Amino acid sequence: MNRDSNPYIKIWKQFFVATISCLMICTALAQSSQTTLNSDIKLTYSFNSPTIETIDIAGTLYDRVNLLDCYSAGSAGEPKIPSKGAFLLLPPEAKVSEIDIIPGEKIVLGSGLLVEPTSQAIPISQTEDIPIPIPNELIYQSNTEYPGKLYTQVGVHSFRGYQILVLLLHPVQYNPVTGELFYYKSLEVSVKTDATGVQSALYRGLDQDKKEVQQKVDNPEMSFRYNQEYASSSTPFEHYDLLIITTDALKSGFEPLKQAHDATGVQTVIKTLTDIGGSDLESIRNYIRDVYTNWGIEYVLIGGDDNIVPAPILYVSGMDENVTFYEDTMPADLYYACLDGPYNYDSDGNWGEPHDGTDGGDVDLIAEVYVGRACVGTTTEVTNFVTKTVAYINKDSQNEFFTRVYLAAEYLGDYGIASYGGTYMDQLVNGSTDDGYTTVGIPASDYTITKLYDSPEYDWSSSTIISIINNGVHIINHLGHASYDYNMKLGTYDVDALSNPSNRTCFIYSQGCMAGGFDNGDCIAEHFTIKTTHAAFAGIWNARYGFFWSYSTDGDSQRLHRQFWDAVFGEMIPEIGRANHDCKEDNLPIIGRSCIRWCYYETNLFGDPALKITENTNHPPEKPGVPSGPTSGKAGVNYTFSSSTTDPDNGDELYYQWDWGNGASEWLGPYTSGQSVEATHSWLVAGDYQLKVKAKDNNGLESPWSDTITIHIVVGPQIEIGTISGGLKITAEIKNTGTINATQINWTISLQGLVLFGQKKVGTILTIIPGDSFDISTGLVFGFGTVDITVTAADAEKTATAFLLGPFILNIR
Repeated sequence: MNRDSNPYIKIWKQFFVATISCLMICTALAQSSQTTLNSDIKLTYSFNSPTIETIDIAGTLYDRVNLLDCYSAGSAGEPKIPSKGAFLLLPPEAKVSEIDIIPGEKIVLGSGLLVEPTSQAIPISQTEDIPIPIPNELIYQSNTEYPGKLYTQVGVHSFRGYQILVLLLHPVQYNPVTGELFYYKSLEVSVKTDATGVQSALYRGLDQDKKEVQQKVDNPEMSFRYNQEYASSSTPFEHYDLLIITTDALKSGFEPLKQAHDATGVQTVIKTLTDIGGSDLESIRNYIRDVYTNWGIEYVLIGGDDNIVPAPILYVSGMDENVTFYEDTMPADLYYACLDGPYNYDSDGNWGEPHDGTDGGDVDLIAEVYVGRACVGTTTEVTNFVTKTVAYINKDSQNEFFTRVYLAAEYLGDYGIASYGGTYMDQLVNGSTDDGYTTVGIPASDYTITKLYDSPEYDWSSSTIISIINNGVHIINHLGHASYDYNMKLGTYDVDALSNPSNRTCFIYSQGCMAGGFDNGDCIAEHFTIKTTHAAFAGIWNARYGFFWSYSTDGDSQRLHRQFWDAVFGEMIPEIGRANHDCKEDNLPIIGRSCIRWCYYETNLFGDPALKITENTNHPPEKPGVPSGPTSGKAGVNYTFSSSTTDPDNGDELYYQWDWGNGASEWLGPYTSGQSVEATHSWLVAGDYQLKVKAKDNNGLESPWSDTITIHIVVGPQIEIGTISGGLKITAEIKNTGTINATQINWTISLQGLVLFGQKKVGTILTIIPGDSFDISTGLVFGFGTVDITVTAADAEKTATAFLLGPFILNIR
């Protein structure tokens, strides 16, 4: 007899197959749901109350709005309203599908205010026809809020295969007609993403890459997702830190530099254009991309002038007050540093436009490798450059010479507070919170800082700066007028005649116009660095106009200058190539402001990018992010908060201490750098409590305290959901852990999955006294496979999963 002829067996087999199929479908759906859930990002930014001060601009009184670590991002003539940059690390293989901003409490700061207009960017070389900041009437006569939105999406940029969403948050809003000014105490950023299934070719899976991205973003814990979903790369068979690109004729001249670097642990390789197989921009960039991926390259030194190793010529423009339009093309080695995507998507004659990146988006502006250039064209110039660079590598950093710093500033014109460059240069000493952002400066306790400033009573001469350089100075910061062959009141002939020895040359950072235009003959930056064995071993100069702001110190070039020294002394980035790129990326959220993009492109490093300007040893952890957690709650209930930070030193373990507003925790840890940490606390007394957290490394060095978050605690009933159990129905325990009766408690039990009936049950509990509990339950449910269970009661929620086999509810967890 054929057993399959039994109709009951056939029915059972069909039922079994259907059940297995349902289980497979449910499992797939559950996995899909879980992937979507884990791909969302939520991060809350809290803000202190802005301050308002009255200022005088050319006889008109305005109100200046300051908000800590927020800065003006508008165009000239628009209300100068502070905004906050946000860097959010996206999940691997994800793209942004939706961005929502949920504002917190709205606080009105006043009405009848006249907020100052944003200043116009002025070329540093301009001395006449000085514009006074004036309001843009179209905005100032508009009876609507400005900016009128809570965020601006700057773009998604790639760093070594990690995708970073850059936003500009707008917590402060202003109505120019009524003069009402208000702000939100917090902005919760919610980002939803879709999976692309595409892994970046630039992801290397190296620990050093993870550590760097953790220091760049506000949610460093997301970096661990990349480790989970991507296989980490093994150490390359060949490993190098520095790549030197030059020609066959000049290669031997760079050998002493390679040897000096190798001796100090910076593994260096020299490759020529012949090795690369081409001398065009694309061939060189593709080669850099290849050795970055396969050899672990961090730094690139371009050993040739622009007619030998070509310089990318990028187009940039800026508009101020809808009147003054600036546009130009400029040499920018940024193209060789930022390796993701194209720089001329539309294939026109202008490279580097904001729509020239992947799929017509912005070009990549976060560097994978750190680039410098030696603009050499002869073996003599190579010798000059290498002699000074090797001497600096082998320096005795304890020598008093390396503590000498000069600030050189000139008269710029009649620009109010910006008339004399010394006002700008002062912000580089110790640090500054001027203009709404905080930077660490050159510490006066460690360096002998001398100010050489023009003033109404004094005008320093070229002979003064010549004497300073010849007598030995380590670092010169400069703001003043310049041109292709003129800088710091010196001509090229003055630079060529300098006599300081090769082991006492200097580093120069100048905001002057065009002194670094190495595509225009031999500019003065080349004379400083490669025309002589004296003068400077390296420096940063502008290829075209440098820009400052009239009647303000918030200049575009100044922003990069301040952030450069903040990178060195605040972020503990001693390598000059890395610091030069970091100072640009710190300004990425305002890339659309006035002439920031212009300055981003034009500030090139003339020198070896792997050189360290300081000899840092152990460093404290970075300031932790503001604690993330609830902002209101009830007495006696435990609430969980999270934060994270990074440590600049490899291998340091971190410990965290929490200040709860009514006491502090012990040091908790250890944790790894960038790891998200959680702590739980409860308050028994109603009130407002300010929370903050700090970190220390295993050497005892402590970070600053984080910014605070406030939680408002009230006394009342507190509903919690206890055990969820199964069987032939789902039962959940509802508890009142508060101090007074809980009444009219609405509850739900809902199921998601392959549930044929019994998907949801609702009800109301009349009263639960303090310390008591009440059981709620569903009726009969029927389904197959894994289901998600959600129980809610009042404002409490708890989830679980279970396995349904017909009417049976199994394996609740």
